Amino acid sequence: MRNSSTLTTTLCLVGALLLAACQPAQDKGRSAPTGIAAKAMSEAQKGLGEASKELRQARTEIDAAREKLANENLSLNRNDKRHLPKAEITPAGELLIEGKAVATDPEQKTLVLAYRAALLDIVNEGMAIGMEGASIGIDAAAMALKGVLAGQSGDEIGKQVGAEAKAKLKPRVEQLCGRMPGLLAAQQALADKLPEFKPYATTDQSDVDECMDNTEWDF
Repeated sequence: MRNSSTLTTTLCLVGALLLAACQPAQDKGRSAPTGIAAKAMSEAQKGLGEASKELRQARTEIDAAREKLANENLSLNRNDKRHLPKAEITPAGELLIEGKAVATDPEQKTLVLAYRAALLDIVNEGMAIGMEGASIGIDAAAMALKGVLAGQSGDEIGKQVGAEAKAKLKPRVEQLCGRMPGLLAAQQALADKLPEFKPYATTDQSDVDECMDNTEWDF
């Protein structure tokens, strides 16, 4: 996936532009930045084009990843520190442990499918947030470039970039966190009815609370 590298690139561009904005003011007779400021702006302009290209490619990769996730087994061993046997949930709603299907009745299979759907919602929303973050980074770099050209200070540009990023990204993070209680409920319902799944039910209320608490941040 390229979305994380694209976000890193664009954040570096913002930093370069803020550096340019923090350079001493140009002589009144000059209309273009010089020295470090000119170099930073030149690199930023080149980087914006490359970052936009990477973002388009990342969107294609994310779409492919979503389709793959919808049609492949989901692992339950992510971040597993207890070294439990390999467990997966199939698209058909089977719980596999070490490759063998656990016997389930119709009610249990319905709960397996409900948990899988809730888990996929979280994963897909996380990928969407990553893409949104990368897109915001490119917008922020463009905004910073415009601010430098307009003669704004680094502080002014930084505040505008931060406010814009928060306005766009915060609702997406809140949306993801808003789905956490549903995931927890689906997990608990399945664990109550299918003992073989219970060791893999690692999400708890603290995870929900932590997500909610972390929706307030500064940029």
